[in-house]
Amino acid sequence: MRIDLPERARPPTIRDVAERARTSIATVSYALGKKQRYLRPELRERVLQAAQELGYVRNAAASSLRGLRRGLLAVLVPQFGNNFFTRICVEAESVAQHAGFVVTICNSNENPALERSIIQRLIAQRIDGCIVSPALSATDNIALLRRDRVPTVVLERSLGDAMPDHDFVGHDNFQSGFLATQQLLAAGHRRIAFLGWDSPIPNIHDRARGYRAALAGAGVESDPAWLLLDALTQEGGARMATRLATLPVTAAVIAHHHDLAKGALLGLMQAGRVWPDDLSLVLIGTPDWRDLVRPSLACVERPEPDMGREAARMLLRKLGQPEARHPAQILPNTFLHGGSIRPIGKGKQ
Repeated sequence: MRIDLPERARPPTIRDVAERARTSIATVSYALGKKQRYLRPELRERVLQAAQELGYVRNAAASSLRGLRRGLLAVLVPQFGNNFFTRICVEAESVAQHAGFVVTICNSNENPALERSIIQRLIAQRIDGCIVSPALSATDNIALLRRDRVPTVVLERSLGDAMPDHDFVGHDNFQSGFLATQQLLAAGHRRIAFLGWDSPIPNIHDRARGYRAALAGAGVESDPAWLLLDALTQEGGARMATRLATLPVTAAVIAHHHDLAKGALLGLMQAGRVWPDDLSLVLIGTPDWRDLVRPSLACVERPEPDMGREAARMLLRKLGQPEARHPAQILPNTFLHGGSIRPIGKGKQ
């Protein structure tokens, strides 16, 4: 499919600076270059003033590879308020800073139009590379980075067949759903609900596929009514909790730890449902408030720090070999035990 891209604002050139300073390109090069050459002080000052007014950044196209770098990287995520992405950003920034880079962290807020504007500005600033988790998994904006040959690593939300040859770091969403359900099955539960995000993002639904696969592997036929999907908000979680309270289930997987989980847990409490006595729970993700909840929640811990480090390391490798393609990194999850699972006998399934 052909994607038409709008022209971005052209960054100022050395010719623009020369025209504004009313001098030659060679003189501008001497004034802004590292090599010392005598110029009249008033002429040098005029060139520097013109460069500042235009926002000109020297493009050392004839220098070495290291000289071409500005030392700027960007990390663009869709939900910075979600500590899943915040933790990733912290680790990515740490690795990049250790390598001598300054990192700009941006939030698209799941808005493709805002994401496009941010990417256009980052390109205009001539960033050296970008780690990006696409808003709603849209690919059009990533094409902007590719058009301008900005080394890019895609984080968490794969672009799939729409742009198959991209570098990718993510975690195993299928395994997270499978592992959460498997733990409930091991405790004797067979009537297990799933609360998730009704999302346009393809790999989000891998968690529900993992849930169904775990049930099928245990010989349990899943009821479609047990699969509840709603908005990724507290209100969405609360609506699902209301529906969940009417279902004849003994356990549930809450597939998102952020606002959806808050709404679901508050909704269950308002409905008078107590975990694990009335309902066993496993949460995918590890919210900051996990240790404040009593009984404590069993969780699937996702590898956020490792994802941040791997994404930054992959991007740094790409800076040295921009055309190279690296194998996708799909990192595994870990189960954290908690007090929200009650073992039950066959008669209570």
